[in-house]
Amino acid sequence: MVFEKTTLKLAVAGSGTMGTALAHLAACAGHSCTLLTDDVQVIESLNTQHRHPLFFQGLNIHPEVTAASDFQAYIPDAQLVIMAVPSYSMRGAAQKLAHLTHAQQSVLSVTKGFEPRTRQLMSEVLREELQTEHIGCLSGPNITLDLVKNLPTKLVISSASARMREQGQRAFSSAKVRIAVSEDIRSYEYTSALKNIVALEIGIATGLGLGDNFRSLVLVKGMEEISRLMQAMGLNAEVFCGLAGLSDIFLTCSSRFAQNYNIGLRLGEGAVLSELTDALSAKGEIPEGLESVKAGFALAQQQEHKAPLLTAAYAFMYQNSDRQDCMGAFLSAVLTE
Repeated sequence: MVFEKTTLKLAVAGSGTMGTALAHLAACAGHSCTLLTDDVQVIESLNTQHRHPLFFQGLNIHPEVTAASDFQAYIPDAQLVIMAVPSYSMRGAAQKLAHLTHAQQSVLSVTKGFEPRTRQLMSEVLREELQTEHIGCLSGPNITLDLVKNLPTKLVISSASARMREQGQRAFSSAKVRIAVSEDIRSYEYTSALKNIVALEIGIATGLGLGDNFRSLVLVKGMEEISRLMQAMGLNAEVFCGLAGLSDIFLTCSSRFAQNYNIGLRLGEGAVLSELTDALSAKGEIPEGLESVKAGFALAQQQEHKAPLLTAAYAFMYQNSDRQDCMGAFLSAVLTE
């Protein structure tokens, strides 16, 4: 789609890898973008050196990306607000910004997960807290290092709001970035969150030493379980076979920067989950898939949906099942017709 050369005003809440990468993409597409953060070091480094002090070492962020801490000065005038914060802090961030938002704004969640306490999707959290109905979510393969390097990709923005879809597509489209759109936000957002389960399952199988043949079977079985769960929930399971599902699962299981697969791998090798999460928390990084396994297991129980592979992964991660028990449960779930 070709857009008129009009500049959008964007505000990005969150200065981690995703927030920074999307601010960079928007600036590359010719839009005005401010990265909002309370981190003085990030503000100083981006505004003077056009570098992030913690991430993307050796790479420049687009010089038109500005960083600031004054949320009140930028949120009200932004046409599109990007929420790039972890699922566990999304509600708090939204509550902080609620009085600054208004009904004409579009708000895009780029977090692929569930709120821990309520197990709500991010769009549901934002809809409860903000002053707008123009809410959407971002799906698809988006390893942030590739985005900052301006390497090609295709993403999906889903929303019931035509305004959100149009502005989101306009904000990030370029010669190397294509943005598809969909009205079916529930199917896309559930897919984006639940696909992390399959990445963890493949990682666990790898760590258990079950081989490449078995890894491929885990992919098929894991996707089958989630697809049938989505069907039981009245969602479009075909979405799981596209950009938001299969494409992102492949990325998560093949990129050295993908945490969900890697944490599954470490667990399968014998690492302790609490030690892994403590180490990641110290760096401000918690893989969204950890909560997705809990939410997916709860959804399967609610729907009375049999998901033996998901049940085995949940038991291994959260019910003290040992490696030998997990291996047996994985073999039974995958090899039994």
